[in-house]
Amino acid sequence: MVGSEGTVGIVTAITVKLLRKPEKIATLLGVFESVDDAALTVSAITAAGITPAALEMLDGWTLRTVEAFCHAGYPLDAGAVLLIELEGLREAVEEQAVAVSEVCFAQKAREVRRAKDDDERALLWKGRKMAFAALGRVSPSYYTQDGVVPRSQIPAVMRHIGNVAKKYDLTIGNIFHAGDGNLHPLILFDMRNAEQFERVLSASTEILEFCIQCGGSITGEHGVGLEKRDLMSRLFTEEDLDVMISLRNAFNGRDILNPQKIFPTPRMCREITGPSQNPVLMQEGL
Repeated sequence: MVGSEGTVGIVTAITVKLLRKPEKIATLLGVFESVDDAALTVSAITAAGITPAALEMLDGWTLRTVEAFCHAGYPLDAGAVLLIELEGLREAVEEQAVAVSEVCFAQKAREVRRAKDDDERALLWKGRKMAFAALGRVSPSYYTQDGVVPRSQIPAVMRHIGNVAKKYDLTIGNIFHAGDGNLHPLILFDMRNAEQFERVLSASTEILEFCIQCGGSITGEHGVGLEKRDLMSRLFTEEDLDVMISLRNAFNGRDILNPQKIFPTPRMCREITGPSQNPVLMQEGL
């Protein structure tokens, strides 16, 4: 089921396990002069053998936009910040907090703050959770992408996103799950401007193509669906796609489960002979 996006079956029940709350939580805010320094710190934390419960990154433009909206306490003059959360046994968390701070300073952090209490911790996270809403104050629309790359490639991808923004004369904010390389560039635009919308789509495609070049993928958590199915052929060979489609057909031969998702539509014409049996296409008279 994993990765099939609902095309090989449906979920009728889920069994979950309840876990104890962690004994201790520490929330740190690493403040950096540049996006590059913050991005390099992500790999350095992993290299130090530390796996945070959460590791989020905001670039300078985004954090200033967020701060103006919800006053989370982010430094307005920073080039980027890392929001780092550690959890577990009390002694282990305290040791990791010291180690993470040392890594950040070694990677040119100018400051590492630690939330003093639950209220300050909640405020730092409020900024992260309200970030998308904050952009609604400065742009009629935004297009969010979902590429993923190895953590070591985050600096290169961030530089590429900056170049794409200049090339297409667009504002692109970055707020993402840096700990697993899951990028969410937010491309600002006005849907009423058709020419600008075309530039947004071109910029988005270039960003995802670069993610592939860096050893990543076109989606880290939100899926392919309809939006990115035509990019699948950039990521996989024809043979790869044939195997995937044959697996889907074994469970969903009539393509009635989440139809038209994941795979480029032109392939359907080559793999099915005679009139289409796809209910969506039949309903459209195709």
